[in-house]
Amino acid sequence: MYRFLLTPRWIALLVVALLTVPGCLWLAGWQFDRLHDAEQENSQVRDNSKAPALPYGELSPVGSAVRPADEYRAATVTGRYDVEHQLYVRNRPRDGKQGLQILTPVITTAGAAALVDRGWISAPIEGDPAPPETPAGTVTVTGYLRPTEDPRPADDLPSAQVLRIDVPGIAATLPYPVYGGYLELASQEPAVPVVDGRFSPNPKELPDSSSELLHLSYGWQWYVFAMIGPIGLILLARREAAELRSASARQERGQHV
Repeated sequence: MYRFLLTPRWIALLVVALLTVPGCLWLAGWQFDRLHDAEQENSQVRDNSKAPALPYGELSPVGSAVRPADEYRAATVTGRYDVEHQLYVRNRPRDGKQGLQILTPVITTAGAAALVDRGWISAPIEGDPAPPETPAGTVTVTGYLRPTEDPRPADDLPSAQVLRIDVPGIAATLPYPVYGGYLELASQEPAVPVVDGRFSPNPKELPDSSSELLHLSYGWQWYVFAMIGPIGLILLARREAAELRSASARQERGQHV
């Protein structure tokens, strides 16, 4: 009664099922691998953020790259802000509003500088951005160490604006050596009160476990998809076999009438 499985239509369905199941299983495994990576990365970020702050230059010397193991490590740098070479990083939306990140070098007494992401400011409708007050004199900045971003060239940007925090590219335009990576400001001494509603300090929240839950749910979804194909094929074959039996029975009854 199941000889219909040898017809071209059913052979094609069987081939599709045989190809689909391994693909779904591979995608499920890939999602669980990403889950494992996300768990490790988030755990490292949480551990690094709780570790005592170290001098910036020790974690990421001039011309170096931030090691993956040091990302989000608390670091501190003391010096003076160089507002003359301050930059604005474009296309940084927050809470549904377009804005820019304020990137200001802090020049240390050793002569090298650290790029500090001071926070977010809403994009002006016209004219230049109006940044918050910058502390004069010596300042001590504490924040989280972040790696450079991939470069994205643009020739039509306004003066002092960039698309990416491309540390090597920015360093090439500055008159002093620059430490690797950049610092996402968490606090500074002396502190500057936030009086402009257009400015928002960097959020203190670190990456949460939402990405882990997504990978977990996607992984199980692919396992479900892997089962749907064979189960659906079996049910379809049984239904067709039942229809063939019913048709055969009707035919036999007709012959005996």
